[in-house]
Amino acid sequence: MDYFEEFGFKEPKQQRAIKTIDEIILAMEELNRSGDLEKISARELSAHSGVSVGSIFHHFKTLENIYIYIFLIRRRKGMENIAHLISQHASDQPLRILMSHLVKSSIGDISRPPRKILRYVIHHYLKIAKVKTLINNEMDSLIPLWINICAQDKTNTFHNFNINELTLRIHAIHSIVWSPFLEDDPIAGTDEHVEMATNLAMQLFSAPSLRK
Repeated sequence: MDYFEEFGFKEPKQQRAIKTIDEIILAMEELNRSGDLEKISARELSAHSGVSVGSIFHHFKTLENIYIYIFLIRRRKGMENIAHLISQHASDQPLRILMSHLVKSSIGDISRPPRKILRYVIHHYLKIAKVKTLINNEMDSLIPLWINICAQDKTNTFHNFNINELTLRIHAIHSIVWSPFLEDDPIAGTDEHVEMATNLAMQLFSAPSLRK
């Protein structure tokens, strides 16, 4: 199941609808910088975006859904970045090079929205979502790409895990990257977080001979 389908989101095809949604999202993000997420009203959003209240609710059932939509759009873009980095990794480059790029890209993407918005969205996502595991399960789309680069590796730094073990390891590094943000840990997004996540990723994915 696709996480957009989970909430009944339909991506607009017409240019006018795309422009309207972009205006709604931009206005919501601007209001979030200075306002209280819980207190932003449809009327306030309408005044700030220039989009009528009726049009706002034509595209989104609730204001909460706008936050979730923003989160899913950003998350999908982040996933596309990760998939691109994996697919473009040169076979003569070691695992640490790729892991460094992947961790920096992931943490950079998560760091962009204010932390209060991230926690708010995740809270409502988990409250509303029928399938609570989609946040992790979407990472499984990376499995075929990872298997492919392992097969092409010329550095002997990648380890070929079976699919079940690879799935658990991908979920594990996902948690290592995300958990500090969701728990409001001061380490989240810092250079220390990047270094620790990269080292742990190396432990999870490298050939046994390279593990300490």
